[in-house]
Amino acid sequence: MRTGGPVLELGCGTGRLTIPIAQSGVEIVGLDQSSSMLAYACEKAADAGVEISWVEADCRQFALDRKFQLIVMPFNAMQHLHDRASLAALFGNVRKHLADGGKFIFDVFNPSIAILNRDPRQRIVERQYEDPDGRGTITLEQTAVYDDAAQVNRITWYFSLPDEKDFRVEELPMRCFFPQELDLLVHAHGFEAAEKFSNFERQPFAGGGMKQVMVTRKANIETK
Repeated sequence: MRTGGPVLELGCGTGRLTIPIAQSGVEIVGLDQSSSMLAYACEKAADAGVEISWVEADCRQFALDRKFQLIVMPFNAMQHLHDRASLAALFGNVRKHLADGGKFIFDVFNPSIAILNRDPRQRIVERQYEDPDGRGTITLEQTAVYDDAAQVNRITWYFSLPDEKDFRVEELPMRCFFPQELDLLVHAHGFEAAEKFSNFERQPFAGGGMKQVMVTRKANIETK
């Protein structure tokens, strides 16, 4: 799926996707509201030998005075927007900045009823990895409480070392979008789904898939 540039990445973080795209020769702008992440991204880009425009802004409120052939919002970033007003503002801003014929691509998890019904008191080991500072193996565990009224899975991450339990604890509330709801959300905000996949390998979306990868474009009819 090739669209050329320029590209705008929303929620770019530390440049995990932004920098490789720039290295491929495509012009890309990285936008995030975290100044610390953008500072690190800038350092990584310099080390990689690429020039990238970094913008510190909220994805619901930015104004760049230019249009993009492709806008991406990867790695479940949309799930950090929990209310209808925030989602409407996001899609409205994307419409303003998307060139005619351009695409807006994003991904979210496909909610798993089994995961959402887990015992909220149970800690699940998500992964283990070596501490980059050489302190040993870090174990990441999580608990989750699903708020079915808000459709928000309120996740807590616990990071532990062999001799230091829970040295870091982080809250990660993530809005859940069910498949038919997501399709309607896209349509209601003036977009149409060109393609929908179950994973980044472009397997067509079907039941049981972990992801919902949406390839959308502006619909012909403007929304109010």
